[in-house]
Amino acid sequence: MSTTPHPPVGTLVNIGSHRLHLYATGEGGPSVVFESGGASWSLDWFLVQSEVAKFAQACSYDRAGFGWSDPGPKPRSSEQIVSELHALLTKAGIKKPTILVGASFGGHTVRLFAKKYPDEVAGIILLDARHEALDAKMPPAWKKLETSGKGMYQFMLLASKIGLLKLLGKAMGEKALPPIVSKLPSELRPVYLEVGFQPNYFQSNLDELAAIAESDKQLSLAGSLGSIPLTVIRHGIPNLFSSMPAEQAKQAEQVWQELQTRLAGLSSHSQLLVAEKSGHGIQIDQPELVVDAIRHMVDSIRKDSSSA
Repeated sequence: MSTTPHPPVGTLVNIGSHRLHLYATGEGGPSVVFESGGASWSLDWFLVQSEVAKFAQACSYDRAGFGWSDPGPKPRSSEQIVSELHALLTKAGIKKPTILVGASFGGHTVRLFAKKYPDEVAGIILLDARHEALDAKMPPAWKKLETSGKGMYQFMLLASKIGLLKLLGKAMGEKALPPIVSKLPSELRPVYLEVGFQPNYFQSNLDELAAIAESDKQLSLAGSLGSIPLTVIRHGIPNLFSSMPAEQAKQAEQVWQELQTRLAGLSSHSQLLVAEKSGHGIQIDQPELVVDAIRHMVDSIRKDSSSA
């Protein structure tokens, strides 16, 4: 079981094999469900969720091993994650169909969910989402970047277990803080730091990375989204690959943007937007843009529903 120094902001829902943390706020359909990217969890959606809850039910949750959720069965592939999300929404009684909002790796989850449960999805919004062809198309430096990322998580896992992580955090001060922390209400900042970076968090990141090739394969077989309303929002500030050699960074950026266009082509009812002031974390850099996109989709679905 997950043990944290702060009580959950939402509810722990038992889905059979383990408990998942769900934070549901607001009222009105269609409900909006947020799916986090890699290394991300429910509180990363706070800026968006607090606004969406003013006009619809808004639901963020922690994947297994993140935040307040218990670790879950392995491998941590997209199919496993989709199965758990479906069980969570069903057990919690979240009204369907829902709008699914997926950031980065979370795009895998919402697309596969829509493929498996098309009648339960009213629309999809992808925020700088990963494409399943990414690893195959990237320059060599991308693989080195992924390898160094795994090494960092392994180090941080060990550091968190022996108490070194807290010492490093104190030594580095504000430089060590994720960008979202300074934008959270003061009472949530210690919650984010103390709940977010426990050993389970780093182990769960490693488990998801270990299954990423399988997850990509699962998405490559998923096919199109048909006519499900789809909004793709891609980053406008090209800093995602800034640690790569300049020429390879330029190539990687081009590949990423081409794949964003390909994602927008998955539905016959889609639009592609650019978050001009955002890097990869669009929901943190430009939350108002994400809120506007969600509001537009909610209004459109409500209009169609009332007309029908």
